[in-house]
Amino acid sequence: MSEPTPPARTARRIAGRKRRRTVIIVAATAAILLVVGVAVATTGGGSDDAAANPPPATIRPTNTVAIPPPTTAAIPPPAEVATTKVPSLQVFDAPDGSRVITSLSDKTDYLLPRTLLVTEQRGDWLKALLPMRPNDSEGWIRLSDVTVSANPYRITVSVADHLVTLYKDGQEILKSPAVVGADRTPTPLGTFYITDPIDLRSRPGGAYGAYALGLSGYSEVLFEFNGGPGQIAIHGTNNPELVGQNVSNGCIRVPNDMIVEIARQAPLGTPVVIT
Repeated sequence: MSEPTPPARTARRIAGRKRRRTVIIVAATAAILLVVGVAVATTGGGSDDAAANPPPATIRPTNTVAIPPPTTAAIPPPAEVATTKVPSLQVFDAPDGSRVITSLSDKTDYLLPRTLLVTEQRGDWLKALLPMRPNDSEGWIRLSDVTVSANPYRITVSVADHLVTLYKDGQEILKSPAVVGADRTPTPLGTFYITDPIDLRSRPGGAYGAYALGLSGYSEVLFEFNGGPGQIAIHGTNNPELVGQNVSNGCIRVPNDMIVEIARQAPLGTPVVIT
């Protein structure tokens, strides 16, 4: 084969240099693509994948619910009960001793200690519910005439639900269905307290059952009943089949086992709220 002429050799050199530049550019481009591919592989994909699957550090909750700290129900304060320690307890219309509105003996008609439910204190004076008509009567007594004690018990009576509930320190400990007053002799509503617990377990077959808890309240339609002043009570019954009905003369009747348990726990002065 004959040798190429000089112009031909020049053209070949120029073409060779172009091919080398092309190879270098291609190699550099391949290297760049390789680096980018490695970076994409290590970050989980390209820009579209990153938007669909952001790294954990970029995730933000859009709806959060604040969880309050746990709370416990507050225990209500115990009732304050005042027991007479003088032969005759004077009751005043104001905490100044200016006018006496009544005097109470140190014993009830059932010879039990005269006990009052305290509703307020001002210095050396106590305001208390009185076991007299009209219901909800209150008066002021001298602190020095009584002994004050705390009572953690409370009884509620729901006339509409025919239900008696006993609480201690705000916790329900006993619940019983009950008989309440008839339409013509309704059970009075209001706040009262136990004044005369009478044990009748020796003759539980009587009309008052095994126990009677006389209250500070009175019937608002019967001013005399069976020789008494119409005082209301929570008591047992010799007709338990009537529980849940409105048939009494104003008293609240519960089954004998229930009244015995209530009487065993609830002392003199226990508040009784009838609604």
